[in-house]
Amino acid sequence: MTRIAITLLSGSAGNLLMTIKKHTGLGLSEIKTRISNISPLMEVDYVNNNEMEKMKDLVEDLIQHKANFKLFEQDEDYKEELPLEHFMNSFEMSRQIAEDRERMDDILGEEDNE
Repeated sequence: MTRIAITLLSGSAGNLLMTIKKHTGLGLSEIKTRISNISPLMEVDYVNNNEMEKMKDLVEDLIQHKANFKLFEQDEDYKEELPLEHFMNSFEMSRQIAEDRERMDDILGEEDNE
């Protein structure tokens, strides 16, 4: 299963703690530990739109605060850095696919009712 992880590279992340807490639900000491160890602040399933939405919101807040962070795509066999543009594009594409599926389900549901 492919997962997306985000790590914060800023040494002075004190002003971001509450923002990160808001999106991750982690405690402040856990956030500080993860930042100092350059461990993922959040990991989400690539195909879970709700999780991806939460990560996108965190990414947008980090961008707004000019934070230095990295995204990674990983599974059991590999781990590679994921460019921000690729993450944002894939998020939009998966959201469009979900909307298309809903429309198809609605159309097929109407045909079944006839």
